[in-house]
Amino acid sequence: MAESRAEKHPHIPIRHVMDRIVLGGSDGVIEMIAMTAALNGAGVGVRTILLAGFAFAVAGALSMFFSTYLSRRSELDALRIDVARERMEIETEPEEERAELEELLKKEGYAQREIDVIMSRLVKDKKMWLREQLSHELGVRMEDLQSDPLTRPTSAGLSFLALSLLVLSPYALGLGLGVALVLSVGLSLAALFALGSRALVPRHFSLAGGLESAGIGALAAGLLYGVGLLVSAL
Repeated sequence: MAESRAEKHPHIPIRHVMDRIVLGGSDGVIEMIAMTAALNGAGVGVRTILLAGFAFAVAGALSMFFSTYLSRRSELDALRIDVARERMEIETEPEEERAELEELLKKEGYAQREIDVIMSRLVKDKKMWLREQLSHELGVRMEDLQSDPLTRPTSAGLSFLALSLLVLSPYALGLGLGVALVLSVGLSLAALFALGSRALVPRHFSLAGGLESAGIGALAAGLLYGVGLLVSAL
């Protein structure tokens, strides 16, 4: 038997959780740098920044986990409702469902003879028909129902925790507020660039995306540092 050939342009291996990693990590970095910069500008002591930062990192990670979990659970519940409805319609209204799918295939550019071949195959296998009906009519996949509901929330929560603590870490080195702020901002911009540019997936690297993410982080740090200075002057 001939060996199967490797895909020439492989997809992102963990794309189903990559968006959660980027979301959680970016939120953790931006919110932590904004908070620590504001406290730094207000002249708060290093110990206070560390305690507040650690509490924020843990609370934010838990919030990110549970909000993502609830969102994903709601998404899966809605998907199950869609699947049940489409299955019922295929059983009770097959002609209407067939007409809908044929019209969708026409809009995608299939010729009538091709549509006839496709439909003649699908009507013999209702599971296959249901899968195609969901895909073309609603843009959803049956396979999503089998996904682990904890994978995305865990990825988002851990990413938030790890990167927010990374941003906070310079304040634990005893280097003084000014130096800690500079190092913290530097780590933040590097982390945001890595997330925005998809540096962990070199084939899909985006310089523009990385610069945009880093720019947003720099803007947040600058604005909140200014707010801290303003508060301290009151």
